[in-house]
Amino acid sequence: MLQFTVICVYQFLIEVNRKFSCFLLDWSTSPIRIMIDFLNSFKSLIKLEQIHTDNNVFKLHYKFTVIILIVFSILLTSKQYFGDPINCDVDYSRKDVIDTYCWIYGTYIIKNTLKEDILTGLGPYADPRSSGPVQDFVLNERNGIITQKYYQWVCIVFCFQALLFYIPRYLWKTWEGGRLRLLAKDLGGPLIPSSWNKENKERLISYMLSGNYSHNVYALRFAFCELLNFVNVICQILLMDWFLTGQFTGYGIAIATYNGINPMTAVFPKLTKCTYYRFGPSGTIENRDAICVLPLNIVNEKLFLFLWFWFLFLSVVSLYELIYRATMLLFPRIRMYLLMAHARFLSRKNALVITKRISFGDFFFLYQLGKNLNTLVYKDLLISIASVLMDKTSLPYNPEITLPI
Repeated sequence: MLQFTVICVYQFLIEVNRKFSCFLLDWSTSPIRIMIDFLNSFKSLIKLEQIHTDNNVFKLHYKFTVIILIVFSILLTSKQYFGDPINCDVDYSRKDVIDTYCWIYGTYIIKNTLKEDILTGLGPYADPRSSGPVQDFVLNERNGIITQKYYQWVCIVFCFQALLFYIPRYLWKTWEGGRLRLLAKDLGGPLIPSSWNKENKERLISYMLSGNYSHNVYALRFAFCELLNFVNVICQILLMDWFLTGQFTGYGIAIATYNGINPMTAVFPKLTKCTYYRFGPSGTIENRDAICVLPLNIVNEKLFLFLWFWFLFLSVVSLYELIYRATMLLFPRIRMYLLMAHARFLSRKNALVITKRISFGDFFFLYQLGKNLNTLVYKDLLISIASVLMDKTSLPYNPEITLPI
């Protein structure tokens, strides 16, 4: 669905360019051209795969999530849409110095002023231990402030997360080694290919029944990558929670149920304070108070809310996939029904023979192979394998024949 949507948007933008480019004064810098170039950079990642070596849950991790995180990262670095990442209002001639200082060292808001309707989080701070006027003190988290140290690192963290989400895919692609592509070559079209002949069939059957148990390792590695996907998404949630100083794990629930202080204001404030220190003419330390606008936080609050729900969804479907894989391993009868559902009109007898007489690794590889074969070719292959398993004399069988690498 994502591939189809992106391709449609891409073609639409090209058509808009063709029809309306005469009205654009500078096409090279137009938003449409920038968007086309941006989508063009993802063509290799969103291209439709001819050979499927994994499943849809796996694709949610290395394809959809990686694209989402990279898009978010690029979006946050686009000055064209959001301007400078920080702008501070201060009565000081060197405003650029204040902006740079507050960007590097971070800004803060005052916890006990988050309920204010005007200048939320920016009110004067009164030391709760003092009944007098506001005292001069060192600001820290114990004194009731929330710092915004994460602000300049968001896009880098998104890129790092995208890399982590792709690692299981890289491992599986390396371990799989193109085995399915070699076996399913030219056999996946809508019509029965001419290459599906007796010699090809016997070669494929002999490979499947070679009895060397190499497919057990194949299935184990795939299950490990699925486990890695689940562990990774849980670690990403914990990483986000650490990154936002413990405010991510409950972020979505807090927004859905808040009554009073908006969690978005506390976690991603748009207006913050910054204190700049310098030496005065006499050598004493002077401080300058500034109010800073963080325009990217109006985007961050939405992006992190989306990621909260997305990571929750990923963790649930990944856990379901692990339970599904364990069920497939432990209950051969489940494999029989899966095989019958995968190859329509396959008899119960043939499905039962196959699932009872081959290892789990062989079954898993055969199941994966079926995703890449023509339906009739796959059914013919399964019937032939069942026939060989019941009576080895029905087709020539040579256990020494293996897949050429």
